[in-house]
Amino acid sequence: MTEEGNINRKPIGTREWYDFVGQLADALPGMHMGGQDATQTLLDLCSLDATSRVLDVGCGGGNTACLIAKQYGSHVQGIDISEVMITKARERVRQEGLADTVKFQVADTFALPFEDDSFDVIIVESVFTPLPGDKGQALGEMVRVVRPGGMIAANESTVDPAAPKEWLALLDEHPAMYGYFTPETLRAMFEESGLDIVEMIVAQYVSTPQAFKEMGLRNMLSFMFRAYPKILLQMLRDARIRQAGKIDDQLTKRGKEYMGYVLIVGQKPG
Repeated sequence: MTEEGNINRKPIGTREWYDFVGQLADALPGMHMGGQDATQTLLDLCSLDATSRVLDVGCGGGNTACLIAKQYGSHVQGIDISEVMITKARERVRQEGLADTVKFQVADTFALPFEDDSFDVIIVESVFTPLPGDKGQALGEMVRVVRPGGMIAANESTVDPAAPKEWLALLDEHPAMYGYFTPETLRAMFEESGLDIVEMIVAQYVSTPQAFKEMGLRNMLSFMFRAYPKILLQMLRDARIRQAGKIDDQLTKRGKEYMGYVLIVGQKPG
């Protein structure tokens, strides 16, 4: 994992960026590499059932939390730094009739508002790379709140450090990038936190068209008529968001060459 990028170079802060992209949450089922297929694979590795207490860290619009509740009957607590995301997640729960089993709140990953050993499984999708602080400290907080024998399962993007320097330099400017992982450095962070590695799957980059294919016609229409005009207006009004969008586009264009993702499951000894 590289050192943190220069925060002053970023066009907008991480929280503000996620408030902006949170407008996509109604349309896209998962805004992380591998999409729904990767989420399902990750969940299948966790031995979830109706007795499981699950924490979804960086829950976004609540798609994974609701999926867990519907598919396994587990009780799920979701947290995110974005109030926009949490508002959308709560609306999703209301629409899907899951208020008794799924809860959401705004919370800080570096100071989780839960007692020790509170959860059986923690799900973390595309969270560590955007964290602008000590990622090992954040993982340590997750280790604290998962019970002995419980699991922490993550889907995290990875970068080939042999990529061109000008492309790697863009990572420091992207509002959702603070350093990067290789499969080896991600595994090392999990092991240094005291977790035993149960499973690790290294996968290749999944292009944006596949993610949009997952939306389906209904969600695509909803996006075009409800979310897209708001996003477009915000971009027209805010030069910082336009700049961040250009950086995101530049990274994405060559991402297939230099990016991938890892599904990793660590178990807390005990």
